[in-house]
Amino acid sequence: MKVIVNRKQYDKLINESRGYSKNVEKWADYVTDELLVPILKQDVDEDVYLLTKLSLKLKGKDFYEDLPIDSIILTVIIVDSKDDEASIDMQYAPTYTQMIENEDGTYNILDVEVEVVMTLPKDRDGIDLSTLHYYFSSHLSHEFMHLNEWVSRGLQSPKELKGCESVYTEGSIYGDAIDRIGYMLYVSLSFENNAFIQQAATMISKRNPENKQQFMTYLKENPIYYFAETMLSYNPNEYLEEIKKLDKDRVKQLYKIMMCFYSKDGVPKVKSFDRFLNDIDRKLKLTGEYLKKKLLGLITVV
Repeated sequence: MKVIVNRKQYDKLINESRGYSKNVEKWADYVTDELLVPILKQDVDEDVYLLTKLSLKLKGKDFYEDLPIDSIILTVIIVDSKDDEASIDMQYAPTYTQMIENEDGTYNILDVEVEVVMTLPKDRDGIDLSTLHYYFSSHLSHEFMHLNEWVSRGLQSPKELKGCESVYTEGSIYGDAIDRIGYMLYVSLSFENNAFIQQAATMISKRNPENKQQFMTYLKENPIYYFAETMLSYNPNEYLEEIKKLDKDRVKQLYKIMMCFYSKDGVPKVKSFDRFLNDIDRKLKLTGEYLKKKLLGLITVV
């Protein structure tokens, strides 16, 4: 049971119940401000960036006091784009992340680790820095929400329990039926729900909606809203018909997704396509409904 003792705690609790933390967004902005320009100058395929002694640099800042991170590690891989398009992929990867208690009873979080893969045009001088900052920070906000939930929920370890679920992310929500199924199952994972809400809120907040109509326009343009709508419109029979038209290699990918979905204690199981497509129906609909409700609720906090 949480006891609310002042207005600040009340506002924080209300915001977090909607899956959004302004201070997580501020952390993402701070790291982006500090590291994005150096990253764009990176002239090797992979490099590591460190932010240290943040307890000294940021003491007194509200976002630091709320989530007292002392050091951050970003491992960045840059891939040359073949079509001059840019993309960003990130993953919270807490191999060494730990929390230490100070003598005065406060605590610090050490070595917050995020892995970054950026696909960038060879000519980086033409990149719109403000646009890249927007997307980099929004993705980072998603990853920092994982960290925030470890702390706020009092979980024993910063590492989220993950097994075979990486197979879900091998496709795209904009891909064929098998890709969409995998990605919808990924979004449905409990530790991803609020992280996606946080990402969507950050993206909308940065566009500064001035009224409800503008908020709804920005929301419906947001990819996370599209995830929710895709889940809600899921129809097992339609997906089955689409899968029947795909080649054998794609069907093999579906088997991998099915084995992960039905695995228990590391033991994979396989069931019929019909059974699987019907089994995930309720899960996807419930997650889609949950996400959409949370996204609509963001109008009161962004």
